[in-house]
Amino acid sequence: MSTYDKRLSYKHLHKCDMKYVLLEMDRILRPGGHAIIRESSYFADAIVTIAKGMRWICHKENTEYGVEKEKIVVCQKKLWQPSNSGSR
Repeated sequence: MSTYDKRLSYKHLHKCDMKYVLLEMDRILRPGGHAIIRESSYFADAIVTIAKGMRWICHKENTEYGVEKEKIVVCQKKLWQPSNSGSR
């Protein structure tokens, strides 16, 4: 898969397990980069849960139609480093 244009196709998203798609997005995005995902409310909740586990900042927005069955998830990849609490 070419990552030149930094986009993952809708077709690709639905063929894969969402956690693997988000891991690939994490690999492609630079710290501070955003991912904007339009998905059903059910999958939007799952996306937010997985993305927060990857230490992304996420929030859900309504679509332009304002229906509850579909949401837009906006996530930002943050630069993070392991804490030094375990170092000598």
